[in-house]
Amino acid sequence: MFDPDEILQQREEEARLKQIKQRQRIDDVRWLMADQRGRRILWDLLDKTHFERPGETIFRTHGGQQSYLLGAYEIGRTLAEEIRNLCPEQYLLMVRENTQKSEDVAQ
Repeated sequence: MFDPDEILQQREEEARLKQIKQRQRIDDVRWLMADQRGRRILWDLLDKTHFERPGETIFRTHGGQQSYLLGAYEIGRTLAEEIRNLCPEQYLLMVRENTQKSEDVAQ
């Protein structure tokens, strides 16, 4: 009914495809972070998740809304951690580029 060789081959193929997807993800993040336009896009996405200021926007009395905001926060936190691990210098550059603009606009 179940051929052990087929199962093993299928698992190896799944592992190979998973490695390819992981490599593509790493390459894509690094590619985005290498260009100011990509850093702007990622910063905007991170900002929308409120990943650096969870207390001011996440905690609500409505459970459904709080759950939604906590999910968005977790996605932002995970993405920020991934970027910091893959390209820490560009992460700092992205923060500098986007916080300087905010400070310049405020003045």
